[in-house]
Amino acid sequence: MEYTVRNWPATMPFDPWTEFPFGRTAGQFGTIYDQLVATAALVVGLGSPSSDLVAKALLVAPAVFGALTVIPTYLIGKRLGGRLGGLFGAVILMLLPGAFLQRGLVGFADHNIVEPFFMGFAVLAIMIALTVADREKPVWELVAARDLDALREPLKWSVLAGVATAIYMWSWPPGILLVGIFGLFLVLKMASDYVRGRSPEHTAFVGAISMTVTGLLMFIPIEEPGFGVTDFGFLQPLFSLGVALGAVFLAALARWWESNDVDERYYPAVVGGTMLVGIVLFSLVLPSVFDSIARNFLRTVGFSAGAATRTISEAQPFLAANVLQSNGQTAVGRIMSEYGFTFFTGALAAVWLVAKPLVKGGNSRKIGYAIGSLALIGVLFLIPALPAGIGSALGVESSLVSLTIVTALIVGAVMQADYESERLFVLVWAAIITSAAFTQVRFNYYLAVVVAVMNAYLLREALGIDFIGLANVERFDDISYGQVAAVVIAVLLILTPVLIIPIQLGNGGVSQTAMQASQTGPGTVTQWDGSLTWMQNNTPAEGELGGESNRMEYYGTYEYTDDFDYPDGSYGVMSWWDYGHWITVLGERIPNANPFQGGATEAANYLLAEDEQQAESVLTSMGDDGEGDQTRYVMVDWQMASTDAKFSAPTVFYDESNISRSDFYNPMFRLQEQGEQTTVAAASSLKDQRYYESLMIRLYAYHGSAREASPIVVDWEERTSADGSTTFRVTPSDGQAVRTFDNMSAAEEYVANDPTSQIGGIGTFPEERVSALEHYRLVKSSNSSALRSGSYQRSLISEGNTYGLQPQALVPNNPAWVKTFERVPGATVDGSGAPANTTVTARVQMRDLTTGTNFTYTQQAQTDADGEFTMTLPYSTTGYDEYGPDNGYTNVSVRAAGGYAFTGPTSVTGNSTIVSYQAENVAVDEGLVNGAEDGTVQVTLERNEQELDLPGDSSSEDGSSEDSTSDDSQTNESASASVSAPGAVTVAS
Repeated sequence: MEYTVRNWPATMPFDPWTEFPFGRTAGQFGTIYDQLVATAALVVGLGSPSSDLVAKALLVAPAVFGALTVIPTYLIGKRLGGRLGGLFGAVILMLLPGAFLQRGLVGFADHNIVEPFFMGFAVLAIMIALTVADREKPVWELVAARDLDALREPLKWSVLAGVATAIYMWSWPPGILLVGIFGLFLVLKMASDYVRGRSPEHTAFVGAISMTVTGLLMFIPIEEPGFGVTDFGFLQPLFSLGVALGAVFLAALARWWESNDVDERYYPAVVGGTMLVGIVLFSLVLPSVFDSIARNFLRTVGFSAGAATRTISEAQPFLAANVLQSNGQTAVGRIMSEYGFTFFTGALAAVWLVAKPLVKGGNSRKIGYAIGSLALIGVLFLIPALPAGIGSALGVESSLVSLTIVTALIVGAVMQADYESERLFVLVWAAIITSAAFTQVRFNYYLAVVVAVMNAYLLREALGIDFIGLANVERFDDISYGQVAAVVIAVLLILTPVLIIPIQLGNGGVSQTAMQASQTGPGTVTQWDGSLTWMQNNTPAEGELGGESNRMEYYGTYEYTDDFDYPDGSYGVMSWWDYGHWITVLGERIPNANPFQGGATEAANYLLAEDEQQAESVLTSMGDDGEGDQTRYVMVDWQMASTDAKFSAPTVFYDESNISRSDFYNPMFRLQEQGEQTTVAAASSLKDQRYYESLMIRLYAYHGSAREASPIVVDWEERTSADGSTTFRVTPSDGQAVRTFDNMSAAEEYVANDPTSQIGGIGTFPEERVSALEHYRLVKSSNSSALRSGSYQRSLISEGNTYGLQPQALVPNNPAWVKTFERVPGATVDGSGAPANTTVTARVQMRDLTTGTNFTYTQQAQTDADGEFTMTLPYSTTGYDEYGPDNGYTNVSVRAAGGYAFTGPTSVTGNSTIVSYQAENVAVDEGLVNGAEDGTVQVTLERNEQELDLPGDSSSEDGSSEDSTSDDSQTNESASASVSAPGAVTVAS
């Protein structure tokens, strides 16, 4: 937005400030929406608006466009239901409390709400063009004769329809969906017209002119020479021109059919066969383009969103089982929470829109078809096992089977009855948008307009019922009180539940529009704001890392390229793709992944890497020259680390090996007694070692330090589902899910004898030792704590209740909302003076200046035959003031409280002497850690002896006098942590 203000009216052609090390086109963030908001900011700011004013314009824009969407809604509703119907539809839209309202509130700074606004006008323009064409009846002879007087009106409205459709796609490139909807309508209408003895050329004229105009206009914003759905490329104009050409072809085919006196009943079959052949040929000639279109079509309207798509909250199915379960709602309750009764009344209107032309003539065959179709649809909904069985046999979603059957029934109806062009188009539009809304929840802000206009149509039809008799009333004097009362009661029955008076639907309840609008506020981004502001001020600017002088221009203009050539000193910031835009906008740094899901797979592979070598391999594989290796920072928040929040999302994208979510954690269920029945309730999760070894957990939970396993054992029982198909874990019937032991040997012995138990797996307690990271250090914790999140607290309480623990036992040492880590070369330590083939441990206490908490970083190394060892340490202890963003480095907010302590093994000799090896208060300079300086840290362990003053014989129990030796292997302050809680059982060894 700021770029467009500075370079008005141009939008950003290419954005290197995201998806490091490639960059990407602005795509959906460089549309007419940006230009409109930028124009408003320029006008209000008298040509030179401040950044604050631009931000305010962006915040207010959704509310403005949300309110303006009432206009096309009213106009469409007016065409379907008259003025009163249009007004009724507009009122419904304004009262809906769901997705449309949420996207249209102040502060929802996205282009979502402008999409139904422009689509509404495009649909309206197409409706008018179709109606005018039906009235003026343009045919080929008039075109050939260039009779502009006869063609003026249909030509004018067809051009306007094409312009409106192009403007809609200018606001959202995937709006090509509307072109597909119009194309499907053209096939149905033109085939139906020819079968019923009407010329299909009237409709073909609108299709050919409007889609040609759309196609030509869509060449203007092309950014890249590709066929992507989400960016401005060749797909939008070529597909539009293809629909135009298809309309001309169908009209020409009808002329040929008529001139050769072929039975018109075969025309629809040939049209369908031709389409099928064309699709097959297209898939063979351009397989990658076809696969992209087919995949996007199915995941948009075909109830077939893949696992990766479903990790996007707005792309989940509207009636997703997990959402219904978490909200305690049924499918009907979920729909009611979004629309009240208006969805069901709108569906009734759609059914009547299909059925009315079939039944109004009194033809028994058509009436039978309508009744039979309704009965079949009812069977599909009442007996879901039927489409599920068909879908299972065909390997497709049951919802797709139902959609196909319903579509076939509508096609059959269209071939038998005469439908007005604009109403048939609205029907097709409504059906596809409804399918899209149930496939991906985001499309419910489109469906809101559909629901509103269908209710407008329903009101008009209801007023025409003989009992009410208001359809043809011309004067108010002719209206009785009974008629008024009937209308008022009907309207109130539709509007009152949910829309006006909130009702309880599941766990969350429902608020009417006014309450929701008054209770909005900033989202999670506020918890990231402090960390990103810190990053902007305390890390080197892009292009200046390591003292380079290639500062990148934040609002610069960059030409399109497949792989941007970043200057030396540039670097990436790794996090999950959800946070990419925040890093770009608030941190003014370049994320490796973004909400376009660019870099999502690489981010997943990196964040779930089981060791540093794998993480490094992921980075070096990014970019032709391994530029991904220049990634410098990693940001992890509590949601990424929580199995109840976002941890599962990267497991869907991870492709380094064949693993799934169950390799990281598995659900633990809790038995509940309900009268004489015992039910199973999802309670928490039990984590496997692979979870604790994931890079982002080693960062967030341990700050890169090593972590030993603790003598804590989790116990469970295995149960089998009623049908015997599934085995799952439940907490023990005696309630003793957690046991603690005096030492690891006792815990390991217990687990060895109990196959339904494991060491650790709860909180931050791993099953086995987790080794230290050598190149990652914590440099900043957010001011806000994860404990501020209600979701985090509920997760802790749920886990505590499951395992009989106090939630405090599961909270990490520093539960900051966001933690920022720096990937550094590290300081090399060359050590000597320790016994051969033993373990040396390095420790340093670090203090987080933001949270005021301390933690100990610990790392171990093995000595060689000469007692020498080497380490790479990521935390420095001195020299902080010498480095900062001014000279290309980080001004760290986590600093050492003292020097490193190096300890070797401790042994007791036969003469009761304790022998230890130590080096205390070893300094590690910041320049050695951040790579500014070369050199190593030399450490020599000193041998210390201390006499034991023991009474009696100092020999061992078996009478031997051999030396005993132990490695100092406690690796951090949490290693000896214990769990004390009402449900925990302590077992003495």
